[in-house]
Amino acid sequence: MIKESSKLKELFLSLGYNEEEYTKIISTYPLFNLKEDTLYKKVKENYKFLISLNYSKEEVIKMTKAIPAIYGYSIDTMKQKITDIISLGYSKEEVIKMTKKFPAIYGLSIENINEKLIDIISLGYSKEEVIKMTKKFPAIYGLSIENIKQKIEFYDSIGLHDLTIIDTKQLMQSTALSYARYMFYKENGIDIDINNYRKLFIDQKKFKKIYGITKKELIEKYNYSKYLEEKNNGRTL
Repeated sequence: MIKESSKLKELFLSLGYNEEEYTKIISTYPLFNLKEDTLYKKVKENYKFLISLNYSKEEVIKMTKAIPAIYGYSIDTMKQKITDIISLGYSKEEVIKMTKKFPAIYGLSIENINEKLIDIISLGYSKEEVIKMTKKFPAIYGLSIENIKQKIEFYDSIGLHDLTIIDTKQLMQSTALSYARYMFYKENGIDIDINNYRKLFIDQKKFKKIYGITKKELIEKYNYSKYLEEKNNGRTL
């Protein structure tokens, strides 16, 4: 790790980081094994490049706090990544907006991104629908296809195929919790459909306050793994 440097620290502070953010960045990321002069130059150049793409100062700070590796990428690589993603069906403005939400996309290979796009299409969506989904929730490109497939297949099984298009960010919730809540509602006479699907995703504290059951109790009572075993044996919801 690079030694504490007043020159480097002054650079980060001048760019808008506070001392705590600077310390955390240089103490946690391997990039900062670089020589001080090399690192100083690279941070300045990459920061300037990001600003030239119309990220605000605040957005650059937020992105690089989340993914300090951005300061280690070559500018040519980032330019090419943007061009490659555009070729999949996005506009440049859409790619920039996606990276604001999910800066880790700069670290994904275009092969990985394209493969994920094709895999999601194979689950019953058009390319246009997948583009729409990933614009809303670009972090989907960071999920494994097994994870995505499991969730989509579950929502398909309860008649919510379009949920992932309408409210893609809900793919972040575990299938185990979605299943447990679905079964809880079902046993209490509440049918979940596209009009009231948000009941599956309400805040856990609110859920407990309303229904008097914890997340742990809920998942234990309605065990998703057991459901999958029964499903494989020919039983369904």
